[in-house]
Amino acid sequence: MKNIRLIALTTILTSISLIAFSQGKGYQHRAIDNQKIQAEKVAFITEQVNLTVDEAQQFWPVYNELNDKISDLFNEERGIHRIIRINCETISEKDLTIKLDRMVEINQERANLEHEYHQKYKKILPIQKVAKLYQADKDFRKQLLHKYKGPRGQMQ
Repeated sequence: MKNIRLIALTTILTSISLIAFSQGKGYQHRAIDNQKIQAEKVAFITEQVNLTVDEAQQFWPVYNELNDKISDLFNEERGIHRIIRINCETISEKDLTIKLDRMVEINQERANLEHEYHQKYKKILPIQKVAKLYQADKDFRKQLLHKYKGPRGQMQ
């Protein structure tokens, strides 16, 4: 019953956010999609992991904090990839070495964050729910890919 209330509350708050965003200009459509996807993810994981209200209140800020940090690392890595792709033939060997070394550091930072937050999750949730979280996260990404693939397997 508590989970149903939590999902309903999340859905209502997300709907209000989407309405507010939809009244803006066209460039905000991507933000709306991201908001919608995030709301779907919250509902999906909450249901799959069977989070109680108390667990959800403790869990989601920690989960979102990790995702923000991972997203920052991903954006930095993507920027480095872009620089290398565009300038691979002209970039100096020294600069290329620095960029590639940073990419390896980013991967290490990501692994360290996953370890750190795994420890935090274990303090918030029973270990069975941590296992369900990892599976739900994977399942949601898989579901999202299938949802947004076009008829030929290309993203729409």
